[in-house]
Amino acid sequence: MVTLQPSVRAALCAACLFAIPAFADFGGQPILGPLTNFSFVSGTTSGKPDNNDGFTSGDHIFNIWDGGDVVYQLNWTGGDMFITLESLGGSDNDLFLYTPDSYNDSGIYSIAGSHDEVSLMGAAAGTYYIVVDSTFTSEGAYNLAVIPAPSAGLAMLAGIGLCGARRRRG
Repeated sequence: MVTLQPSVRAALCAACLFAIPAFADFGGQPILGPLTNFSFVSGTTSGKPDNNDGFTSGDHIFNIWDGGDVVYQLNWTGGDMFITLESLGGSDNDLFLYTPDSYNDSGIYSIAGSHDEVSLMGAAAGTYYIVVDSTFTSEGAYNLAVIPAPSAGLAMLAGIGLCGARRRRG
């Protein structure tokens, strides 16, 4: 067994702390909301600070999303979640959802164009963060909605109802 002097041990411990990635958890950023189920908000990324880089909160690892971004706190009570983002007036904002178990990185996102949507089935109750992010050339207005995801059972019942309605007309 090797015994290290206290000063060497302290230096090694300090080095280990710097090697551990810091979780951003959106500290120090303007947070809007809180949103809940059935929330609908309008906003803009124009003129907003650039605190996030899409997939990564509070950092600019990718340097892709170099435009303004907006962060919303979402207080979720649990269940299936569905979030839509409509970019307006030629803007192209992107949608990122950060879960309670990862405020540092988002694996739930949509960067499809002017209409983005994400869903999370069986989402646990907790505090989530929604980031609307943009590139410098695509900033602009948007509408954001948080709604319960339609359940498979309801979709099936609606389909059966449509089939039944068609039969009666014939």
